[in-house]
Amino acid sequence: MNASVLIVDDSKLDRFFVRKLLEYLGIRVDEAASGRECLKYVRKSQYELIFMDYLMPSLNGVETLKQIRGGVDNRNESTPIVAFVSPDDPSEGRYCIDNGFDNYLEKPVDFKQLIASLVMYFPDNVRRDLKIPSSTPKSSSKDEKEKKEPAENNIISMIRNVEDIDVSAGISLCGNEDSYLTALGIFYNSIDMKADEIEEYYKNKDYENYTIKVHALKSSGNLIGAEKLRADAKALEDAGNAKDYDKINNETEPLLEYFRGFKKKLSFLGGGEEDSKPQADEKAIKDAYAALSEFTEAMDFDLANMVVESMKEWKLPDEDKAKFDEIEKKLSNLDWDGIKEIINS
Repeated sequence: MNASVLIVDDSKLDRFFVRKLLEYLGIRVDEAASGRECLKYVRKSQYELIFMDYLMPSLNGVETLKQIRGGVDNRNESTPIVAFVSPDDPSEGRYCIDNGFDNYLEKPVDFKQLIASLVMYFPDNVRRDLKIPSSTPKSSSKDEKEKKEPAENNIISMIRNVEDIDVSAGISLCGNEDSYLTALGIFYNSIDMKADEIEEYYKNKDYENYTIKVHALKSSGNLIGAEKLRADAKALEDAGNAKDYDKINNETEPLLEYFRGFKKKLSFLGGGEEDSKPQADEKAIKDAYAALSEFTEAMDFDLANMVVESMKEWKLPDEDKAKFDEIEKKLSNLDWDGIKEIINS
């Protein structure tokens, strides 16, 4: 199918989730982690449809939408744009419609609603090629499930023993075990960075961006089946919207401690012990940097992530390990310029 869609969301987990659904339908997908990055994409590519989170730091969805509609140096002035909103507040959808979005979808996105958006907004010549499946990528028969249970992924079995994570709920939302494990890996690898962001906004009394970040944490918790994390983040998002600073002051540190605690609970996702890994030779490390440079230039997340993941199988010199750890953090936020700086340093 000759169709392309842009997903704009500061949550890597939410982008991953929607991208997998769209790719299941054979649609080419680009991702932007911020409003500013979105504006770069709309200048160089034309899309059939844009999905955009309305609540993002720095340049939010409404502000980004207005710049696109302004038609200044972009190819998507008239492209339909559908907002992502939270199901917790019915007023968000109406707010987005009133501010120029063509429509909205609640997160996590329902597959049938996603298809309805494609049918509604794709141009006729593209819509004709849209192959609508008879079932969602999540569904499987009872017999298939029973066949899979005896050979369940060993990592999935370990996750089932993790306190406060409902694996079945997470797999149900993500569609299958492989997608769930990828989502959980994204969650795990971003814990330090996301917790530090929330803490920094909290300490600086930047309650607007603080609220946006706990909103994203709420969505992440939901996708991996961490109901308590979702509920605690939602309570602080509500406090931020209500300017209830007493609640924020009383409950932010416990939330961050609880959130960071998943780093230990899920430590088995971090790979094997360093001492048991084979030593990486200089050529392998050099080749990895060269490949990363190429994939970063092309802004190809999947291939760049594959390189980063492959290097976890090796014992690296301390300096290179620190670099790859930092690259992984930058990659989780699609910070291509930041990755280039690390590679060239």
